[in-house]
Amino acid sequence: MNNNISFQSRIRLVPESAFKQSIKRCRNNVVYPWTVKQTVCANKAFTEGVYDCTALGINDGHEVLFLHLCPNIPQNDNWSKLEKYIMENVREKLNPENMQALILGSKRDNISSPRSTGLFEFLEGVLKKLNIPYSKFKGGDFENHLSYDSVKDEWLIGNKLLDIISDTKVFGSVENAVNRIFTDVKIADFDELTW
Repeated sequence: MNNNISFQSRIRLVPESAFKQSIKRCRNNVVYPWTVKQTVCANKAFTEGVYDCTALGINDGHEVLFLHLCPNIPQNDNWSKLEKYIMENVREKLNPENMQALILGSKRDNISSPRSTGLFEFLEGVLKKLNIPYSKFKGGDFENHLSYDSVKDEWLIGNKLLDIISDTKVFGSVENAVNRIFTDVKIADFDELTW
């Protein structure tokens, strides 16, 4: 894919309570059991409870292909089928000339979910194969929630730690906060990280 990104996504880190408020009217929820069957393609979508799973959103500024995949579900074991599914849906449902993505999740050394990191890294590899620029939020000790709104071209990452530590000045900056919440963060050149 040849990407000519002409838009910049804003990525906002928000308390879980603010996230829950923001999704009240959104009907496009990627729900359990978190396989490709629950994938949503819409102008606005969300998912909750990303812990050892991987959430992946690929957008073209108008629509988002939104997946939430659990590493412990047998339907997610065939990674070549997952790759084929993503590639076909990206080509059919999104503008291939104007795509970007956000990937979030994975828990390293999780005894109850040994495939967690492998699934995340596999999906990250699919983004690289497709030459889709992306921002990455990997690992950490917290459950997260993720939404995308194409009207605002905005991702929301909801995290309960921000409900507990409600004064964002404690972190000093949003960059410090994401580095406290996640173990590996990469913000794409065209994305903006903010509160």
